[in-house]
Amino acid sequence: MAEATPHHVDAEAKEAWIATQQKTFTKWCNNHLKKKGHPAIGDLSTEFETGIKLMQLINALYDVPIPKHNANPKMRPHKLDNIELALKMVDEAKIKTNFLKPTHLIDHDTKMLLGMVWAIILDFAIKGISEDDTTAKEGLLLWCRKKTAGYRDVDPPSIQNFTGHWRNGLAFCALIHKHQPHLIDYDSLDKNNAAANLELAFSVAESLGIPRLLDVEDVNVEKPDERSVMTQVAEYFHRFAQQDVKEVAARRAATFLQFTKEVNQQKFDFESKAKALLQWVQASIERFESQDLGSTLEESLAVVEQLRQFVLHEKPPKSAEKLDLENLYAEIQQKLLVHGRAAYECPAEYSTETLDAAFDALWHAEKTHASAARAKRFTFITKEERGVSQEKLQEMHESYAAFDKDSDGSLDKLEFKAALSAMSIPVKDDAALQALLDKVAGAGAAKVSREQYVAFVTELNTDKDTPEQIVAAFRTLADDKDTIVVDQLRVPPLSQEDVEYLASEMQKNEESGGLDYQAFVKSAFVQQQ
Repeated sequence: MAEATPHHVDAEAKEAWIATQQKTFTKWCNNHLKKKGHPAIGDLSTEFETGIKLMQLINALYDVPIPKHNANPKMRPHKLDNIELALKMVDEAKIKTNFLKPTHLIDHDTKMLLGMVWAIILDFAIKGISEDDTTAKEGLLLWCRKKTAGYRDVDPPSIQNFTGHWRNGLAFCALIHKHQPHLIDYDSLDKNNAAANLELAFSVAESLGIPRLLDVEDVNVEKPDERSVMTQVAEYFHRFAQQDVKEVAARRAATFLQFTKEVNQQKFDFESKAKALLQWVQASIERFESQDLGSTLEESLAVVEQLRQFVLHEKPPKSAEKLDLENLYAEIQQKLLVHGRAAYECPAEYSTETLDAAFDALWHAEKTHASAARAKRFTFITKEERGVSQEKLQEMHESYAAFDKDSDGSLDKLEFKAALSAMSIPVKDDAALQALLDKVAGAGAAKVSREQYVAFVTELNTDKDTPEQIVAAFRTLADDKDTIVVDQLRVPPLSQEDVEYLASEMQKNEESGGLDYQAFVKSAFVQQQ
């Protein structure tokens, strides 16, 4: 549990902090109780006395089943029995509540009750950073600093605490602007207008699904309550860390889509230009075959001159166009091959073989025409004949160094989790963390080396452009469903044009009503036998 309120703070300030904590923690609890359909807490100081509210809270947060208990206890022994059951649920959830006793709940010990809820908040709301209080605080601060870097009146000096540095509201506004810049005009904000800044941040955050745990007057004081501010900021972390994950997925989908659109445009260019070139070839052949060779020497010489102009000026750029088309065709096929895509199946009427055959026919018609023109000319003249992220890597090393507390060149389990959180890689629970540790460092390993950490994060941030990764990207956008709806595609950097294109190209799944992104991706790649 966190450190107690400093002794030098006067009694009036201490009471204000307690009141703020009680209000903030109550809102936090009720937000999660509501999601599970449990009744809200009215007075945090008294409503844990039967143990039922604690059972409901642990059930809502950790999905621990509520045991059989006395639903309407009246006497103290019955309440204590319930409290014992509730505390067993707390133990089952592996929450550390130091020195907490059943009597603290039944006797309305507000200080210990706040400590109990704070321990639950630390474990649940900040578990993606660390279960350790100190590391959790530093990890959350590091995330805040990274996200608000360079924001006027926030960095410098950068966020160093969860008290006074949040008072003017700009830090909250900066976090929102970093992830949803269209929702806040940050340049228009004034650091001296704290109340307006705080109200703006809390209102916009609510529209994004971030619960308002603090009121303006809770923060706009000389020293806001640290625990309450941390609780509120943790809600921002969980909302925006998930957005970071989805934006990576959207970026990968956008890169895939950009490649597909570029290749499709090249295919269109090839076919349209090939069509025009073939039309020119056919028209030239027909011209040769139907041209009058003349009935006089002057007319026959004019025919020869026309052929000369064709050979010198008309045919060379068309031959160059043919070479350009052959290069474009090779570029398309090579690009598809390198990226593991299905080969370009060009329509037979525009293929390079058809172009070769057409130019062969043109050469033959040209040769035949030239021979005929010469022969015609000879009838008049018989004597003369002329014949081509260093920045991301640095961020990985900095996050590693920031959490290698004992400087032993490795991260233990908690340090590993904190470092991942600083890189916006949330971990669901302790089981997921252990599985991740086994994967990165080897089964049974207790620590992760720098090389193993950098290799793992590099792998996560590496765009491989494989069908598996692209399908995984769309699955992330689809919230782990097999089909996706149009609204789930509206994640930057996918543009509205991209969304409309995907909606038109993806087949609709009649059963779910969603779009079949798996079939869409599969059709673009070479199918393995």
